[in-house]
Amino acid sequence: MRSPKINTNIIRIIFARFKEMGILMALLIIFLILSVSTDSFFQLSNIIIVLRYSVFTGIMALGAVFMISQGDIDLSVGGIYNLVGLMLLVLLERGWPVNLVVPLGLLTGIVCGLINMSLSIGLKIPMLIITLGTMNIYRGLGLVLYAGRAKTDYPLDNFLFQVFGKTFGGIPFGILALVILALILFYIFGFTRFGIHVRSIGGNLVVAKAMGIKISKTRIYSAMINGGLAAISAILTFGYLRTALPSFGNGYEFIALAAAIIGGTALSGGSGSIFGAALGALVISLIVNGIAHLGISAYWSSTVTGTIIILAVAIDYISKRNYYRDRAGF
Repeated sequence: MRSPKINTNIIRIIFARFKEMGILMALLIIFLILSVSTDSFFQLSNIIIVLRYSVFTGIMALGAVFMISQGDIDLSVGGIYNLVGLMLLVLLERGWPVNLVVPLGLLTGIVCGLINMSLSIGLKIPMLIITLGTMNIYRGLGLVLYAGRAKTDYPLDNFLFQVFGKTFGGIPFGILALVILALILFYIFGFTRFGIHVRSIGGNLVVAKAMGIKISKTRIYSAMINGGLAAISAILTFGYLRTALPSFGNGYEFIALAAAIIGGTALSGGSGSIFGAALGALVISLIVNGIAHLGISAYWSSTVTGTIIILAVAIDYISKRNYYRDRAGF
């Protein structure tokens, strides 16, 4: 009697439909290992710390999904984050009203994203190269602002600190914001014409042009969303910490990219996962926190994160290579 043959196409469809399953399983395994390995990890206060830390890079990772899926890499989000955070600090210290400062911070992030993509399209230079420069420009502008700070206190009795920095039912506001943003962007990315255009551009630029998709317009909108999300992350962080430092956002651009890639966004473009990016940020947060609780030097966290990125990219490449090989009948 012949044994039943496994339909590999069905398996492939299942994993394509549930991109987050692998990262969710990895998250659960890491959580269980850390819970068993140390007594101090599995505590409510520490779990809240893990979740809160994942929010700031997780929101930025949502924007990375749009950028990577359309074939662009943005390295400037850490600089935008830094610029917006230090701008909030300086303007509030100089007496600007918070209801003006917060929208101005959001607008700054959006404009930075617009500048990035406009330069990339206008000069016909890859976004990666453009943002390698603007990353330092935005961070430099933030430091210039910080150097001229007024050295005075600012009021803490406003909604920026009373809402953004508080918990509701034991859940930090930042986590609620991440969930809401993820739901909105999940719909935009997966079920709107704009989301289809983003994936089409990254999947096959020639076909996207033939379909009549406005390439430049779509790329600009994605960059503006990406910059706006970096600004939102900075605003939430400032609301929680109630201050900002010159080191604000150092390395966050790489963590956001890593979270998106770990979460199932193909580095080659054409596909991505919003919820996967959020889970990817949580995995990185979990690893960084776990390393500290295991008594391992914090310097190893970057090494581990880099290793995970390589593994995620390798798995994505191998799975795609096997898929096309099967389609070709090799």
